[in-house]
Amino acid sequence: MKWRHIISRITKGIVFASLGVIAVNTSPLANAQEDANAQENNLPPTARYAAGEDLDLALIIAEWKERFPDIPVFACACNADACAHTERWPFRNYSRYQLTVALGPFNGTYTESLGFNCFDIQTGQGLDQAPEIPTDPPEPEPPVEPEPPTEPTGTPMASVSADKASLILTWPDNQTNTIDITGWNINVLDALDCETVTQVPQKTLNARRIIGTPMVDPLTDNVAVPVLLEECLETQQTAVFVVDPQGVGGHALYRTQVPGERPLPNEFSSYGLSSISGLQYWDSTLLVRHGSASGAEALLVFRPDITPAGKFASCGFLNTLEGANRLCPAELAEPSE
Repeated sequence: MKWRHIISRITKGIVFASLGVIAVNTSPLANAQEDANAQENNLPPTARYAAGEDLDLALIIAEWKERFPDIPVFACACNADACAHTERWPFRNYSRYQLTVALGPFNGTYTESLGFNCFDIQTGQGLDQAPEIPTDPPEPEPPVEPEPPTEPTGTPMASVSADKASLILTWPDNQTNTIDITGWNINVLDALDCETVTQVPQKTLNARRIIGTPMVDPLTDNVAVPVLLEECLETQQTAVFVVDPQGVGGHALYRTQVPGERPLPNEFSSYGLSSISGLQYWDSTLLVRHGSASGAEALLVFRPDITPAGKFASCGFLNTLEGANRLCPAELAEPSE
């Protein structure tokens, strides 16, 4: 009798334990929730974005590059008060200067029809732009008798001197204005001091040379000029100055201002940019593309404002490799996973 009692208790314990396990594993609500979570986590970035999730455009670009490596990707900025992109992917509404992306020229053209401006993220060219061919400054005319100076007409062409220390503006009537950029300066907040290899609260840096291609706004004749300020530890500190030509003999100079954690003290200050890879004007809206040494990239948008330099409007990540969180202003500098 004693052994029967013990065996009976053990058997009941096993049965109850088994029933408990079965009850947990066969709960339909728990299994359904787990399946839903798994499916949501496995959705590609394009589907998550269309579903309303806020995530970096860089994740969508990476997905497209993997699936469609031969099709160009276009970055698009809303250039109207509102852009309704609700009939097709990504099924969203955008406000002015918000960014999105489009896969291929067909989708890029459709996106532009909704009020966006789009350009190829690799070449920097718009949908209706032919590739730019670098040109040298025109040969100077033979000496002639001096004539009274006249105001230049038309939109100037911008070029760079051989030593990259001067901006050369040439008007259609062959009048030119050569501007030395080495006297330009800007107060950079949280700057990297290359002498001490430390970050300092602020430092006034001078332009060393022009990097890349200056861009002329055909609507205003303003010229955006990307310049190198300082370079050390494989890190560039750069800025974009905007020249307002005032005849052949003069100009006004402005600085684009990138915001950050602290308020900018004056119009001569900005947080620094990294390696600038391209500039573009769209209806007087300036787009600045810059990146880190690791290959991370971001696109900054400066809308027209009371000065030719415009005002910062938005920033979007194009590639979220190491260092991406330093490419957009602090409040926007957390790329999605």
